[in-house]
Amino acid sequence: MANATHSAVAPAPAIGVGPTARRLLRGLEVLVALAVVVALWQAASVAVGNSTLLPSPLRVLHAWIDLLHADLREDILASLLHLGLGYALGVAVGLLLAAVSTRFAVLEAIIDPLVELLRPISAIAWIPLAILMFGISAKVPVFLIFYASVFPIFVNTVAGVKQVDPRLVHAAEMLGASSRMILTHVVMPAALPYVLAGARLSLGVAWMAMVAAELTGSDAGLGWRLFWYQEFFAMDKVMAVILTIGVLGYLFDTLLRALQARITRWSPDSAVDETR
Repeated sequence: MANATHSAVAPAPAIGVGPTARRLLRGLEVLVALAVVVALWQAASVAVGNSTLLPSPLRVLHAWIDLLHADLREDILASLLHLGLGYALGVAVGLLLAAVSTRFAVLEAIIDPLVELLRPISAIAWIPLAILMFGISAKVPVFLIFYASVFPIFVNTVAGVKQVDPRLVHAAEMLGASSRMILTHVVMPAALPYVLAGARLSLGVAWMAMVAAELTGSDAGLGWRLFWYQEFFAMDKVMAVILTIGVLGYLFDTLLRALQARITRWSPDSAVDETR
């Protein structure tokens, strides 16, 4: 009787979900979320009762199609140029500062407090100074994107290097590895997930800084076009540009996340991220 009481039915084996099924499920979740947003947007437009103040999704879609044949493509290219220059410079400088900071303790004592002093200051706060220095030009968004991009990649890279197991470095030294070999074969692979996560964070803040800078400090780009249409109270075009900014930002983050998962496929954190 005791055996019968304590016996239990073995649970059925869990059915695994393959990568293709996960992607389909993720796509379905995105479609459902978009449908909910569009429905709420349409309901709010009807409730307001003023299509000029809050245009409907269909009206914004028509405006977006019209803009594709007019100014939107040039604005996207201008913004991508600002982003590419500022982001590349920011990541390069952030990686360089992280490299020298983790390699030389004296420089770390100088760089770390400076970074912690500047990092809390939003890139937007520098817009008036940037305009005074560069005028209304492409240099303003490039400078602010550079500023915003430096800190996330620096902080993450330093954290990645410092979390490397000292026993691995010691073992490589015992095997006769040179400093360069230790850097390229031990430290860099171990820190790579942190570096790529920092690059992704830098891209997000760079995109936001770009839009803010172009609103007031540039004569081209999506942010500038947003301000232009707002001046004429063309809210359907304003909403079309806003949606373009959101969609492009989402695509960039998705591409960088896919690249991160592929490059660091061996990392447990990457494996978890791939299931999302």
